[in-house]
Amino acid sequence: MTAVLGVTRVTAVPEGSRSLLDRILLGLASVVMFLMMALTFVDVLGRYLVRSPVPGTFEMIQFLLPWLVFAVLPVITKDETHITVSVLDGVFSERVRRIQSLAIQVFSAAVIVLVCVALWRQGSVLSAGRYVSGYMAWPLAPMAYAMSTLCFLTLLAQLAKIRMAWRKR
Repeated sequence: MTAVLGVTRVTAVPEGSRSLLDRILLGLASVVMFLMMALTFVDVLGRYLVRSPVPGTFEMIQFLLPWLVFAVLPVITKDETHITVSVLDGVFSERVRRIQSLAIQVFSAAVIVLVCVALWRQGSVLSAGRYVSGYMAWPLAPMAYAMSTLCFLTLLAQLAKIRMAWRKR
């Protein structure tokens, strides 16, 4: 199903066609989003009803947010369900659009590699320095390593897209 929103295109993928890894990542994202919502709800209730917010809520949400973003990134990349601007699509021929798609896929993969490597290096620095969060004193390195690993899964999905785009050209 494709819905057109102005100059953007959003494509939905049927739930039955999802792989096990997709379902795990989307399940993780769902749990994380629920935890963020529940923490915020309980914190606000505590803050305004009994004047006692949940200690460390802001920091817990800071730890949960990267899980949400990086868990869905491989799925969004694989399914190409990210928002795209298609203002010039009608101007170009089919061949030019295929080449454009391949170029975008290669550029995206290069950026993902840079992010993946930067996150892994950041994890190494955080690990060597034994950095921890300010309030909860949670170690920061595992989060950087987890984000890098999920970014690597995104890279694998992106490489599969490049392979498909190369075959279509």
